[in-house]
Amino acid sequence: MDGEIDLELYTVAIIRLNNAFKKLENDEPVDEIKTLLKESSDDLNELYKSIVEDLNCEEVNINEYYLFFSNGKIAFPQYLEILKNIDRKELQSEIDSLINVFTNLNGIAKPFSTNEMI
Repeated sequence: MDGEIDLELYTVAIIRLNNAFKKLENDEPVDEIKTLLKESSDDLNELYKSIVEDLNCEEVNINEYYLFFSNGKIAFPQYLEILKNIDRKELQSEIDSLINVFTNLNGIAKPFSTNEMI
């Protein structure tokens, strides 16, 4: 990824996730919600893998990641809380996948809050 976070991919994933939450709130068809959750999870997982790859490089522009994870250390736990409170068996696989990826992203974000570098 050349040391840059794909913010467009992140934005699209979060928009899909928020749309899924809205559809869930409005009791819309489960298939649409499931698709949005899966696509969001796939995008976030792709982003996570790319970030890990970038952070494992010898030379890293940490400033690029600092801003992203400074925001993420606030947003990721909020998304985790929302996801953990959804009690819909038919969506459990997609929810578990999203919980996993947000947990992974949150794990990377934590050192940025304490000035520990990865």
